[in-house]
Amino acid sequence: MAEKNPTQKKRKHRGRAPPGPDQAVINWKEEEFHNLVRGHNFRPEWGARYPPSGSTALDAPPGFITLYAAFFREGNFRLPITKFTVAVLRGYGLHISQINAIGLPRITHFEFVCRSYRVEPTFEMFNALYSVSYASGFYSFQARMRVAQVCSVPIKGIHYWKQKFFYIRRGVIPADMSYRQVGQGVPKVDVLPDYAAQEWYGKITAKPTAISQLDEMALVGAGMSLLWVPKHPLGQPAYSHKGKFGYILLNALDPKSAGAMVEAIQADGNPTLLDQIRDRFLHPTDASLSRYANEVLGEDDWDDFVDSGREEVIILSSGSSDRDVGDLISHSARAGNAPGGVAEPVHEFVEDDDDAEASVDPSAQLETRKKARTDKSRKREEKPGSTGAGSSRKRPSPHPCLGYVSTVGS
Repeated sequence: MAEKNPTQKKRKHRGRAPPGPDQAVINWKEEEFHNLVRGHNFRPEWGARYPPSGSTALDAPPGFITLYAAFFREGNFRLPITKFTVAVLRGYGLHISQINAIGLPRITHFEFVCRSYRVEPTFEMFNALYSVSYASGFYSFQARMRVAQVCSVPIKGIHYWKQKFFYIRRGVIPADMSYRQVGQGVPKVDVLPDYAAQEWYGKITAKPTAISQLDEMALVGAGMSLLWVPKHPLGQPAYSHKGKFGYILLNALDPKSAGAMVEAIQADGNPTLLDQIRDRFLHPTDASLSRYANEVLGEDDWDDFVDSGREEVIILSSGSSDRDVGDLISHSARAGNAPGGVAEPVHEFVEDDDDAEASVDPSAQLETRKKARTDKSRKREEKPGSTGAGSSRKRPSPHPCLGYVSTVGS
């Protein structure tokens, strides 16, 4: 009798479809969950809870939704949620529990880039650069073809993110969200006319940046987090290099940049930073926690669905763009890293792997995989036998240089 092929089990595993939200079973330490809750200052009334053994993402009890640890770690997502993130979800008619760990960071990265350039982000702007994709029960966002990119290096993969989830009260996101059914297909929204001729487009695509995990001070400085307590009542985060302020916050995305986030002091008479950015968020209230107490995750009445993508979501400015660089003085600084090298935009890639889901439209999945296999075969045929110079090149820094800009509003 012939012996079994030792790689047969591995090949069989790789041939299986990645688990969906109704299949991936909870598998992370409860201690990790509690550390996340403490580290991100979840309030007790939000009701964050660790799921029972054997639970899936769709087993959330009535009045609760599912969030993933990767949203907060790699995805730079915070609670309270920003109005811009809600605008994107509502614009496409998607529920946050349906977004995968590759897709949500695209929303937060886009907002961070816009905020860095003093550009007010909108759903229409995001939709001009991204379209929705679907894979294995989750929705994501992929860069549109023939459009200048805002992201140079997307997240390649986050291992076992589907198993690291928790439940939290639905009302922590005080806005209506629709759970999209698979039968409805992938949402498609018309692109904003003449977007390429608009000033904001040129700004945010001038220097594509990689998606990377951000320092909390950088998120607060961009008005995307409230999880920072200044040492001085008028303290605010600022990017500094060699004792100078006014450097664009975008540098925080580059781990090789030579500067660092520091606390700067505003001039007397200015409101505190947290007061300036508070209106950028949707804050949970007793009313919102009660309003969604009976909502069941995965169930939706589509007769009541309203195309909220046409609603205007006003995101208030922090007001910091009107202050002069002279209003800031150094308070505390941290050591920076070594400068980066010369950068070139890096095109996106599609990874056919369970833990690195770069989602595509379901109708295009088969064709994409065929093309990938064909391209891979051609590369093997063309690859020389010897190891050529530069075969072990490191990826260049996506955002190497510090762009000094005034904090005076543009």
